[in-house]
Amino acid sequence: MIERVGRVKLGLMVGTLGILALGWTVSPGVASTEKNINERAKVNLQKAHDQLKLAIDQTEKALGSSRRSSGSIRVHMQRALNILGGKDSPEYADSSEYTDKLHPRFNEKVGNPGDGHGALLYMEEAYETLKASNAPASVQEAMEYAIMHASMVEEHAHESVHGTGIRQTHEHAAHAAALLVGAYGKADSDSPATGALSYAMKQTGLKASK
Repeated sequence: MIERVGRVKLGLMVGTLGILALGWTVSPGVASTEKNINERAKVNLQKAHDQLKLAIDQTEKALGSSRRSSGSIRVHMQRALNILGGKDSPEYADSSEYTDKLHPRFNEKVGNPGDGHGALLYMEEAYETLKASNAPASVQEAMEYAIMHASMVEEHAHESVHGTGIRQTHEHAAHAAALLVGAYGKADSDSPATGALSYAMKQTGLKASK
């Protein structure tokens, strides 16, 4: 009986040591995977940030005091649309009716100041990666707000570009600009709703520019 108990204890000890050893060999791999996921999220967050800044810049130019016509507003709003959606977006188009003389620093008609991937797609990819890495709920919520606002921008920017009349063009451009700022969020906010993308960046160790 004593001999049997001894063998059972020995078996349990060996099994426990085996589990511990397996834990030591598996855990670093799991940690490495989570680190890689987090790094991918950070890369996409930073790229979304940079592209959103470009889109906001275009709306500021569209609505600034130097605007001269509805055509000028449409040029900038088409650029904002291109930046947001990227080359694969159905909204991405070379609007050839606009002339180079309005903005000679661009080589193409209207142009795409962004990198062609699309700010919205960067945000969606960051969100999926954050979910996969079990990021805090508040960070995921912040990205949901950012994506919601950015998605609504596309509709208003499209209406601004293709609308008839200066009033419709201007009003939709203003809505798009406000939604872009909402998607970008406040860098110093402690709320996912008002912080949006900037909140998610701050919580993952990144810094959003003002």
